[in-house]
Amino acid sequence: MYLRFALLAPLSLAFNLFVMLTAPIWAAWAALGNLYVLPGVFAWIHTHDASIYGPIPKPTGVLVRFKTAVWWLWRNPGYGFDAYVLGFDHEGMVIVEDTGPTTPFDKARTASRFVVMRAADGRRYFSYRCDLMLPGNRFIKIWLGWHWDTKDGRRHMIKVMFNPFRKLSS
Repeated sequence: MYLRFALLAPLSLAFNLFVMLTAPIWAAWAALGNLYVLPGVFAWIHTHDASIYGPIPKPTGVLVRFKTAVWWLWRNPGYGFDAYVLGFDHEGMVIVEDTGPTTPFDKARTASRFVVMRAADGRRYFSYRCDLMLPGNRFIKIWLGWHWDTKDGRRHMIKVMFNPFRKLSS
């Protein structure tokens, strides 16, 4: 379970960096082609639970579509890859261990949660999320492993996140 993550996390990071560096190419293709999602395996470039523009209706105008797609790709690079190539299927998944959050995430307190899941094929996957509060209404968001819930109801995507620049919304 941990070895699998150690092997797949660098692959996820490399693909995400590739998407971020080439985002204008993918955004131009979608904007000029008036596409809502990229076809076939190219859909791995953007989110698996929304379009290349995010969870909004397709913008009108080529330039607006281009800018929106670039922004969304930079915000959520390679989610399709992380879900369909490095993730696992939700059907038959069972949570076998869950520390449960003692406080909600993204609030003014430190919170953490550790979850172990068993997929239908018997493989185990883990998820660790932690928000560490810092002075000045800021916190560090850490998330390693696989999502314990699904955004699309079908796939659990791998997560590799360390964001020391988060700020609580007012």
